[in-house]
Amino acid sequence: MASNNKTGVTEFVQCLHCKHATAYYQWYENPVIAQCEIHDDRQVAQTKRVCKTYVERYGEPEIQHFDHYEDEDKE
Repeated sequence: MASNNKTGVTEFVQCLHCKHATAYYQWYENPVIAQCEIHDDRQVAQTKRVCKTYVERYGEPEIQHFDHYEDEDKE
């Protein structure tokens, strides 16, 4: 399991508050998705998880909102 590198304490964190999340996306009213630059993947931003690479973000993240999926344009 992961732990906070400074204190050694294992705690739950959210990608929504991590500085390694480089982009936030939300389609319709679905949960916000965070793009992680460290793990090169996408996670649900508000899900609580244990992550040893978490670093607290200061300030509110900018969330990109979408009202359609890309495939809908092709129909």
